Amino acid sequence: MTGNRVASAIFLTIMLVMTSFALSPASAEAPVDCCTSTDFDLFLIGESTDGSLTPFQGDLDQEYSVLVTPSIGGEVNIGSWEVIWGIDGSYPEHGWTFNMPYKVEGAVGVTINSTLDIKIGGSIYSGDAGIAPYLTGEGDLQITVNVDAGEIRDGDLVELSLSVRSLLFSSPGEDAGLRFIWGSEDYTSKISTRFPLLEITAKDASVKGRLIYFPIIINSGFDDRMWSSSSGGISVQNTELSEKPIATRLDSGVEVTFVWEAPEDAQSGTYSIRFHLEPQSGLEVSMSRTHEITIGEDTGPTGWYPASEPLQSGGSDLEIDLDVKFDGDSMNRVVSITFDGAMSQWMRWGLDNIGNESLNSNSWWRNLNTYSDSVPSVEKNNGRVDDSELLALTAHLTGSGSDLRSFISDGLSLEIESLVGVNPVDLGPTEITLDMGGTRAFNAEAIIITIDTSSRVELGSRQLLVENFIRNPGNDYWQDIDLDIEIKTTMLAGLGAISAEEIDYSHRRWIFMEMITVDANELDPELVYRIEFLPTANMAFSPLISAMISVFALCAAIGMGLLMTRKRVSVPSLLTVVTLGGLAFIVYVLGMPMQIVLGIVGSSILLVFPVALVSPRLDPSNNPRRGSGPTIQCPACDTINSVESNVRPLRFECKGCDVILRIEE
Repeated sequence: MTGNRVASAIFLTIMLVMTSFALSPASAEAPVDCCTSTDFDLFLIGESTDGSLTPFQGDLDQEYSVLVTPSIGGEVNIGSWEVIWGIDGSYPEHGWTFNMPYKVEGAVGVTINSTLDIKIGGSIYSGDAGIAPYLTGEGDLQITVNVDAGEIRDGDLVELSLSVRSLLFSSPGEDAGLRFIWGSEDYTSKISTRFPLLEITAKDASVKGRLIYFPIIINSGFDDRMWSSSSGGISVQNTELSEKPIATRLDSGVEVTFVWEAPEDAQSGTYSIRFHLEPQSGLEVSMSRTHEITIGEDTGPTGWYPASEPLQSGGSDLEIDLDVKFDGDSMNRVVSITFDGAMSQWMRWGLDNIGNESLNSNSWWRNLNTYSDSVPSVEKNNGRVDDSELLALTAHLTGSGSDLRSFISDGLSLEIESLVGVNPVDLGPTEITLDMGGTRAFNAEAIIITIDTSSRVELGSRQLLVENFIRNPGNDYWQDIDLDIEIKTTMLAGLGAISAEEIDYSHRRWIFMEMITVDANELDPELVYRIEFLPTANMAFSPLISAMISVFALCAAIGMGLLMTRKRVSVPSLLTVVTLGGLAFIVYVLGMPMQIVLGIVGSSILLVFPVALVSPRLDPSNNPRRGSGPTIQCPACDTINSVESNVRPLRFECKGCDVILRIEE
């Protein structure tokens, strides 16, 4: 009997082992998941009555505060901050530490009792700062709350509530109070937790020739922001990849696909990867796994091409070039928008999916569904941008100004009015060119959109050259922003007064044109800047006419100076005119207001009069005429005067002092 039982046990064991071998994959590991509960900070942002919790330090951009005064009795609710959690998980028993900056105003100090309530789903935990701590000056209120182990579910609410009571101020003044501050980098309020923040899944790699694609899924309650608002990357065989990944939004998070081009000498085999993500300073979440890769073969059900619309966020580089011509009546603008990275991937994917009925309801590319019939079926969703798809987008953008605004504003998150100067509806004939760069395939290479258009100019009213064109700096669409501007006029059109805020520019004026240039690199997306000019119908302010007036006035000043100094030293008058003329030339070339240029030129005419009058008279004795006739010395000034007539008596004027001399014999 015992022998039969042993035989049965051995048989069952062998069957289980064989079954486990049969269920194991042959060529690839199963997807690897992470992560357990992580130590991280949740930052407090927003109004005290409607506050939020966020793990992203980039959200600390606005300061909030609440002032508690001695006149307020009883318990005071400082504020509540909450976040809806987006993943399931368990959290261990841990002490959550809360920090909030404070300022004691109008008093030496204050003694308070404070309570922090933490709500996690249906569980509530409370803690306080100890027995009536005494607060002075500035510092941080710190409260530790012991949180028991538990479970968090997708959709559960995590909420913090802070209240204080029994405030006792020491030597209070009329304006005494205790101010609690949060929401900015200078005054950071946070709670340090140990909690499940995110889940990372490394899917099997896909191979397309020598290109290998590593998909990483990041699930969290913060949608695609867990990637776009964080820094991170992937390394293959301990070598960090520099190529920007492809990011697509999922219902529960984001899928980030990294592309690695295997070297020519790379061999098939086992390759290790390490993915790392830094949602906030001091926190790195990482995971590793290995892949069995056969280089040169195509594997995977979808290869590298994303099945859903890529994200526009991720920090693309943006370059704006404005080439403007102003003739006095109109402005012709050529606007070049160059971008790469995630925005390039989004645009290439969207062009290749014109007419795709499965697009998300809020996808901008649904606007092109009416052009679906113009794209042959063989060119739809083929992994590259075809001519028919470029023509469809070009026709849509040139069809109306509102469609152009929709694409630039909602698609690229740029303000079109800030680039073209007017409402797109008021633009003249517009030509749009799309340059996909060196390849039409799906990648992150640069795309250039060129808008060639014109608009009428109303003389005497301010004209916008450029202003901050980033529509929503907080969406993390753009990272490095470069701006190059050049505006030129004709010789008969002037720019008038220039107004610039928070941006440097160069202004030059020549006889044949007037020019403004801007060369700004690495602009802050949140910087508010603006350049305007005020054209005038006064032809005297044009480059050519103003130069002619200046030259004529200076010549007139020189002539008047020479005329008034026939018997005086002319050097001071000429030096005055030449000096003012040189100053006028410098001011003219540097593009300063034309009123200053003409004022300097006019002053040269006015100053030549007093300068000529105070110039010393000429001394003929220093250079007497040498001749054969007689001479006579003036008894008044000792000037030697030539006697040029034999008539007697003879009266003539002394050349030195204008005294009338008389010769009798």
